[in-house]
Amino acid sequence: MNHTSYVRATAKNRRKIQTAFAELLSERGSIKNITVTDLADRAELTRGTFYNYYDNLAEVGAELQREIESRLFSEYGSLSNIQSIEQYIDEIFTFLHQQEPIYRELITSIDTKGFLAQLENEMSHRVLEAMRSDGVDGKNVELELLFLTNGAIAMVRKYYQGEVDLTLDEIRDFLKAKIHWLFANYGKTLP
Repeated sequence: MNHTSYVRATAKNRRKIQTAFAELLSERGSIKNITVTDLADRAELTRGTFYNYYDNLAEVGAELQREIESRLFSEYGSLSNIQSIEQYIDEIFTFLHQQEPIYRELITSIDTKGFLAQLENEMSHRVLEAMRSDGVDGKNVELELLFLTNGAIAMVRKYYQGEVDLTLDEIRDFLKAKIHWLFANYGKTLP
């Protein structure tokens, strides 16, 4: 097998494993309810083939998480062209909705602090940029914004972990209302 064919086969098998993992995770609700045999059967591969690529199921989940994060954060390039902060927040929460079955499990079973911290930073940076371009700046603005965005992301984590009786839409709407309030508090209008 030449190098190009090997790379394609590797990518194809990894994708089959990840797809099977996501399907089983969605069906069974927890990584604890999945075995390597279940996953290999669903992916139509052997257990040996699974172990050629991964040492355990947690590695599949971690790789899948990295790919989801990469997709979200690479989309920030296109999101940065959005002029409306509300539309920007809507796009982020649409993405979170789309990834909900996988993320609900990943956030409870795998360390996702890096992803959540990156999401907090991206969101607060974007809103702060909009405020600065509107002439609002200062330490208090940054502090208020950090409390707001970090609190919203903490609520998203709690939502995925089943610790709050809220929907993602309610968290999104509350965040947007508080950002409106923050702008209005400084005598500005939300772009």
